[in-house]
Amino acid sequence: MEYKKIRGNRHYVYDSKEEFMQHMAHLEGTRYTDKKIVDNWRDGAEGDWVLSDDDRVVQLLKVAALNHPNDRKNYKWAKNYVRTIVGTFVNNEKTFMDTDFDQHPNRYTFSKKIKYTSKRVKKRKKVTNNEKIFATNVVSGMGPVKAYIDAFQTVTDENKARKKALVLLKQERVMQEIEKSVLDVAKELGVDHRYILNRLKTLADDSEDDNIILQSTKELGKIIGTSTNTVKQRDVGVFGMFQGFSPEQLSDAKGEVLPDAPKELVLNSSKE
Repeated sequence: MEYKKIRGNRHYVYDSKEEFMQHMAHLEGTRYTDKKIVDNWRDGAEGDWVLSDDDRVVQLLKVAALNHPNDRKNYKWAKNYVRTIVGTFVNNEKTFMDTDFDQHPNRYTFSKKIKYTSKRVKKRKKVTNNEKIFATNVVSGMGPVKAYIDAFQTVTDENKARKKALVLLKQERVMQEIEKSVLDVAKELGVDHRYILNRLKTLADDSEDDNIILQSTKELGKIIGTSTNTVKQRDVGVFGMFQGFSPEQLSDAKGEVLPDAPKELVLNSSKE
């Protein structure tokens, strides 16, 4: 038998039904029969112990509908997908479910080649459809956490969504998409550089409040580059898109890409 840990809990792969029954009887003090094992893993429910196509016993940790909005026609033939401690598999008659850990460097993807899918977030040059929706949500005033959850619909935990949203906001292509969306909205409202400069100039020239005159003049100086503070502060962001993040979180996210799974999910495989 083999096992790997997720959050400190062991999840086993048994070499045979007999080994499964013996080990379960040892762990729980009860007699298990092969009726506890679903012979065809495709018929298993979440939590069931099933027989894999390489004749080993493994538990279905997750069974869920396969939702691939950009490629639905190619997934109609799939009943759903299942995840074991070894890997993730599309549920159809052609899929071969194996229990070879070496063939599945990342249990959270269908691919046998991709180790960390999150690296693609940093390497990707073009925005995806979900990233476009995320950018639009941010521009519309939705907070980054809700913007991410609404756009991707694969994460419901707010802490995880906050981390992933922060990583996206550090990607140049996403920032460019957000800025493009802002410019599109501004154009629709008739707001351009001339408008902004004219309004600031009017305030600086005509206001009776000395503070308003001073602040307007400073802003004009920043825009045309005569002010000493000419560094563009993207951390402030459009519509406060970085609000809700601590300075430490912003600092930690620079140059990093969030892993899909916590470190504790990827632990050493042991053999008994």
